[in-house]
Amino acid sequence: MSSDAWVPIPDTHRGVWPGTTPAAEVADGDVWLTAWLRPRSGGDLDVERARTLGATPPSGRSYATRAGLAAQTTCDPKDIDVLQRYCATFGIEVVATHWRSIVLSGPIRKLIEAFGATTAIYETPDGRRFRLRTESLHAPPEIAAILRGLFGIHQWPRSHAVGTLHGDVTPLSAQEVAARYELPNADGSGQTVGVLQLRGAFRPDDFTKCMQDQGVAAKLPTVRRTDNAELTHDVETEKDVESAIDTQIVGALAPAAQIVIYAAPDDERGVLDAIRTALFDDENRPSILSISFGFPEFLWTPVALAILDELFTVAALLGVSIFCASGDNGAEMDYDGKPHVLAPASSPFAHACGATDISTGSEIAWSKTGGGFSERFGVPPWQGVATSVAGGYQVTPGRGLPDFAAQVVPGYAVFFEGTKFAMGGTSTVAPMWAALAARLNQRLGHSIGFFAPLLYGATGAAIFRDVTVGGNDRYRSGAGWNPCAGLGVPIGSAIERALGGTGA
Repeated sequence: MSSDAWVPIPDTHRGVWPGTTPAAEVADGDVWLTAWLRPRSGGDLDVERARTLGATPPSGRSYATRAGLAAQTTCDPKDIDVLQRYCATFGIEVVATHWRSIVLSGPIRKLIEAFGATTAIYETPDGRRFRLRTESLHAPPEIAAILRGLFGIHQWPRSHAVGTLHGDVTPLSAQEVAARYELPNADGSGQTVGVLQLRGAFRPDDFTKCMQDQGVAAKLPTVRRTDNAELTHDVETEKDVESAIDTQIVGALAPAAQIVIYAAPDDERGVLDAIRTALFDDENRPSILSISFGFPEFLWTPVALAILDELFTVAALLGVSIFCASGDNGAEMDYDGKPHVLAPASSPFAHACGATDISTGSEIAWSKTGGGFSERFGVPPWQGVATSVAGGYQVTPGRGLPDFAAQVVPGYAVFFEGTKFAMGGTSTVAPMWAALAARLNQRLGHSIGFFAPLLYGATGAAIFRDVTVGGNDRYRSGAGWNPCAGLGVPIGSAIERALGGTGA
């Protein structure tokens, strides 16, 4: 069939990365990509059940099994055969199948040709080069009917090298964090916490030093590689710092929990594949996933956000709690002067984590905390307050971020290259909440999974302390839910009681 008869694959359109310019043609070389296919007939996820579970006390929930849910909602083997035959005509190989995704291997030029991708090397203003796919993917109608997206052709610009780190600020210790937020008396025993690591390198020595400094004996994290993730590299980047932050905060606050690092490339392919790997990992069986990463929604393809939301729906059905950083650039008013929010935190089935500052004595919204209203996801049923708050700012209502917050100034004790630092940013709040969830799971004897509707619907005794002062570059904090600190900062013992525990 002539490519003139090919059709665009819906929701795969991508614009030019803001501020970048074309720099070169794509070089030859073999790559691995991931194709996502439609679910088999009758294999759609039960979104309504996921919502119902979120509003049900944990003790009354019945979660799906990983194997059962995977078998029920996977792609059709016939679709795999159709794709495999098509790819073979271009010399492209199908090397693995995972749930609804297919790993393809072949020359990058052939993959670009097979899926009608407009691709070139672009350059950022600071000289970083990356492969950028623009416009929509295209394919023959029979392929476009089964293929939802192809990930890996497009890359994201590499993370900056580590800048100057300052060790002159005294962070809170794990004990001080636990006391401040009244974390339940537990150590995470019996829990597995997954950490998404994008191109960062985990340093066991730093982890061990941090645990010794905090006075706890934590289990050493294990690393599970996803796709072709780089586990070591020559120049330390901000992603290496993120790896230290995530693992050390969870380890210090839930030392008996097992941490599993899902290492992946830092692009759409890596994010989606790592989350899928973690959710269907029947060996480690994480019940919590911490994600200290995000890009504004407009930098994702619509289909990537749809798949991301489906993966988080899977998490809710399996009883896995997802905690995501809401961002460290305020309302993300960077390229067009309009406010934006970050994905994956914007998925309604994620728990989005904002940030506060306690350096003045009282707890106020951190001036750089991410927050606002999604342009891709509507207001979920349990978050009706976001509609009225958005109206007050004269912006279109959408899923509101964050859901809740915790301190990032003065920060948390983290070791990097042998030196202790006070680390902040919403990247530190996601693992703090992940550790709180590990303690709650242990105390309750049930996985709390997706539990935001219970928090928004709680009545009676307060389970959060309001953060009524401060704001970012677009929004202000205030009583009740707000797009800076969400519902507020946790009162851990009260949250435990609200979820059915004693809160002792």
